[in-house]
Amino acid sequence: MADRNDPIDPSRSAGAGYIAQVEQDKGKRERSRSLAPLAKMWPFVRRYPGRLLGFLIFLVLSSVFTLSLPGVLKAIIDCGFSDTVPGYCTRLPVDTSAGVDGYFKLVMGFALLFSVFGALRFYFITTLGQRVVADLRRAVFDRLTILSPQYFERVRTGEVLSRLTTDTTLVETVVTGSISFALRSIATIIGSVTLMFVVSWQLGLLVVAVGGVIVGIVIVVTPIIRRLSRDGQDRLAEASGRAGEAIGSIQTVQAYTRERLERDMFGAAIERTYAVQAKRIGVQSWLTAVLFAIGMAGIAGILWYGARQVMAGTMSGGDIGAFTVYAILSVSSLSSLTETWTNLLRAAGASERLIDILDESPTIIGEDQPNPAGRVAFENVNFAYPTRPDAPALHEVSFSVEPGETIALVGPSGAGKTTVFQLLLRFYDAQDGIVRVGGDNVRRLDPESLRAQIAIVQQGAPLFSGTAFDNIAYGRDGASREDVIAAAKSAYAHDFIDALPDGYETDIGERGATLSGGQKQRIAIARAILRDAPILLLDEATSALDSESERAVQLAFETLRQGRTTLVIAHRLATVLKADRIIVLDQGRVADTGTHTELVERGGLYARLAELQFNTLAS
Repeated sequence: MADRNDPIDPSRSAGAGYIAQVEQDKGKRERSRSLAPLAKMWPFVRRYPGRLLGFLIFLVLSSVFTLSLPGVLKAIIDCGFSDTVPGYCTRLPVDTSAGVDGYFKLVMGFALLFSVFGALRFYFITTLGQRVVADLRRAVFDRLTILSPQYFERVRTGEVLSRLTTDTTLVETVVTGSISFALRSIATIIGSVTLMFVVSWQLGLLVVAVGGVIVGIVIVVTPIIRRLSRDGQDRLAEASGRAGEAIGSIQTVQAYTRERLERDMFGAAIERTYAVQAKRIGVQSWLTAVLFAIGMAGIAGILWYGARQVMAGTMSGGDIGAFTVYAILSVSSLSSLTETWTNLLRAAGASERLIDILDESPTIIGEDQPNPAGRVAFENVNFAYPTRPDAPALHEVSFSVEPGETIALVGPSGAGKTTVFQLLLRFYDAQDGIVRVGGDNVRRLDPESLRAQIAIVQQGAPLFSGTAFDNIAYGRDGASREDVIAAAKSAYAHDFIDALPDGYETDIGERGATLSGGQKQRIAIARAILRDAPILLLDEATSALDSESERAVQLAFETLRQGRTTLVIAHRLATVLKADRIIVLDQGRVADTGTHTELVERGGLYARLAELQFNTLAS
C-alpha cells in the first residue's frame, strides 16, 4: 500500500498525447522581435551561482580547446611529417625520440582533456537549465493556483496549460542547449576568423566571402522551410483532430454506417499533409545541395590557393591543415547559429508569456481570519459576472442563515443559485452589498482561511486520477485511514469501495472514469464529510444518484447537517422538503421564502414547480 503521506499524483493527462501536443505547439509559437524577454529569466538563473560559474569556466575551456585543435593538427604535420622541422617544435612537450608517436600521444591527451571539459560544460548547463525550468514551472503553477476566476474567464484553460507546458519546454530547450551552443558558436566564429587571418589574410577573405554566400542563402530560404513546416503541422493537426473525433465517437460512426466517409476524410487530410511535407523536403533537399556545392567549391578553392602558397614556400603544410579546420569550424558554426537564433527568439516569446502569468495578481485578497460561528448573510447583494457586466446575476438579494440551520435554494436555471455559492466561496466579490460569514464582511477575509470553513459537494462530482482513498482524503490534510473509512461509511460509499479490486487503493482512473455517476457522487460526499467544516454547500449533491442511493445519502445528510450551516441547491424538490427554509430565486431576485408547505399554500413560482414535479412523479 502506498505511503499515505505521499502527495497525490498530479498527472492528469496521457503521456504520449502530452508530448505530441507539446511538440506540435512548439512549432507554432510566435517569436519575439528581440532577445530582451530572456533577461526576465535571470532571477531564476542567479539562484544557482555555483552551477553558472562552473558552466562559464568549462565553456571557456572547451572553446579554447576547440580553437586549439587546428594548432595541434598543424604541429603534427609540421613537426611529425616534415623534413624541415620549424623551431617551435622544440618547445612542444613531446618526446621527439619516439618520432611521430610522441605527437599522437599529445593528441590523445588533448582529446581526453577536451572530452572532460566538454562533458563538464554540458553537465553544468544542463543541470542549471533543468533546475531553472523546474523552478519556473513551479512558480507559474503556484501563481495560477491563487489567481481569481476572473483571470480564467479572460484566458482560456487550454492556453494556460500550453504556457505551463509548451512555453516552459521552449525555455528549457534554450537554457539547457541553445544558449550554450550560441555562446560556444560565437566564440568559435570569432576565434576561428581571427586565427584564419593570422595564418593567411588572403585565405581568410576567401572564407568570409564563401561563408557570407552560405549565410545569405540560408537567411532567404529558412523562412520558406519554416512556413512549409508549420503548414505541415497544421495539416497533421487537422488529420489528428478528425481521427480523434471519429475514434472518440466510434459507436456513433458505426451506428450511422459512416466508416467510409471518415476513412475518406482522414485519407484526404493525410494526403494534404504529405503534399506539404513533400514540398518542404524538396526545398530542404535543394538547399542542402546548393550549400554542399558552394561549401565544397569553397574548400577546393581554399586548398588550391593554399597548395600554391606551399609550393611557393610562403606557407607550410601545417598552416594549410590548420586553416582548413578553422574554415570548417567558422562556416559550420555560422550556419548553425541561424537556427539557434530562431530558437532563441521563440524562447524569448515564451518567456514573455510566462512572465505575464507571474506578473498577474489575484483580485480576491484579504487578511482577516473568519469567525467560525457559521452564520451566513447576504445584504442587498448585486452582482454581475465580469464577462457579462450588463447581465446581473443577482439583484438586491438579502437573506440570512443561522448556525445549524438548513436552507434550500430553488428556482429555474439561471436564477442565481450557483452564483450565491460563488460569492460565498469568494471566487468573486459582489459589486454592491455585503456577504457575511460569521458576522464578518468576506471582502476583509483571507480567501484560503474563509474556504477552509466550507465543505462543498459539487454537481457532477469532480474527482481526480488516483485511488478512492486519495479522492476522499483530498478533503482534509493529514486524514487517517480510519477517518477516511468513517467518512465513506457516512456517505454510504464504503461497501462499493471495499468491493473494488484493491479496495480503497483501487485506481479509479482519470476523473473517476471507472465509477458510475452515483459512485462518484458518493465519494465526493465522503470528501465533504471528511472536511468537517462548519458550513456545508450542496450543489445538486444527489443529482446523479439512483433512488436507493439517494435515500441512503439523504440519511447521511441528516446526520451531517447537525450543528452545521447548510445551503442546498436542488432542482429536484423532493430533496429539500426537510429544509428549515426554502429560498426561491428567479432572475437573480429573491422571489419568495418559507417552508415547503407555506410556499405551496401561497402559490407562485415554487408552487408551480412543485406541482409540475410531484404530479409528474405521481404519474
